[in-house]
Amino acid sequence: MTFEHWKSDFLRRAVIGGISSEFVEQISPFLKFNLNSSQADMAQPETHKTLQQYVEVAVSELRIAQGQAALLKQKKVFDKIESKYKVDRHILVAIWGLETNYGSICGDVPVLSALSTLAAQGRRQPMFEEQLLATFEIISRGFKLPNQILGSWAGAMGHTQFMPKSYIDFAVSASSGEPDIWTDDPTDALASAAHFLICHGWKPTTPWGQVAYLSKDADLLFLRKHQPQQISNWESPGILSTEFKQANYIAQLILPGGASSLGFLVSENFKALLSYNNAPAYAIAVGHLADRLQGAPPLRFPPDGDTHGLSPSEIKFLQSQLTKLGFDTIGADGFIGPNTEIAIEAFQVTYDLPVDGFAGISLLKKLQSH
Repeated sequence: MTFEHWKSDFLRRAVIGGISSEFVEQISPFLKFNLNSSQADMAQPETHKTLQQYVEVAVSELRIAQGQAALLKQKKVFDKIESKYKVDRHILVAIWGLETNYGSICGDVPVLSALSTLAAQGRRQPMFEEQLLATFEIISRGFKLPNQILGSWAGAMGHTQFMPKSYIDFAVSASSGEPDIWTDDPTDALASAAHFLICHGWKPTTPWGQVAYLSKDADLLFLRKHQPQQISNWESPGILSTEFKQANYIAQLILPGGASSLGFLVSENFKALLSYNNAPAYAIAVGHLADRLQGAPPLRFPPDGDTHGLSPSEIKFLQSQLTKLGFDTIGADGFIGPNTEIAIEAFQVTYDLPVDGFAGISLLKKLQSH
């Protein structure tokens, strides 16, 4: 389907759904194809960098220094937000830092154009169409004119990069009136981020998580599927670390970089961060940056981790080869999803490999030899 065919069909469905034809006629010229958005969607860093590479870039010494300066400059703002929402200011600063480098890169892409392009591209059409309809609501309610809504290549807006539906559902004003996340003042955007986290299960005073050190003979499949439990109870099934931050929160084990990288014991607050951006590398980087802002040391990754993440073509090969060998990934699209992870686990069990469910270089080499 071409962009114009998608656009015509989407606007037709919007009218059927109750949007006035007059509004559709007004908004139609702003729905344009954006090449940058199309290309960026296929090259997201969470996909193609290793966990170590992503975290080391995201949590740089410069970003830490700038975050500490932002904490001082906006102290009164954070005092007020922290008092009302009970979300740790360091987490909010970390989100602000990763999303827009503390407001210096909020994005200048017309959001209607970005969302239209991504919807027409088809990979996540329902999601981006829903975001477009939310943008229509922002405009129809008089918050902004169509040409005033600017953001990232993916349609995220303001200092903390809210998607349009998140703006409608969770944005709040720190003073009065409608929330304005587009101005140079970050107050409403930061308050909105805090409100978003609370609405997605954020628990005050609970750490996001911590590094987990596994014994060499640990049963990775068992540990990864193990039900969340008290952090102090994780010593018994194969976690070596005894340096737990506190013993009163529930945690589960994740291996987002595979068995050759770091593992983490994460809390419900980690899931809240995933609601903000559903990429484990992002959530870990936010949590780690928040820790570093409070004086924590850098993460120490194992020296034998992957040197790079897999490209889309390598992932497609991996998926095709797994399916060929009888471990059906139900398609080869170049993206790792639940079906591919299940197939990887089955292959690893069959060939007596560490069952981390991870698509990394070692797995790719194994499949290339079959």
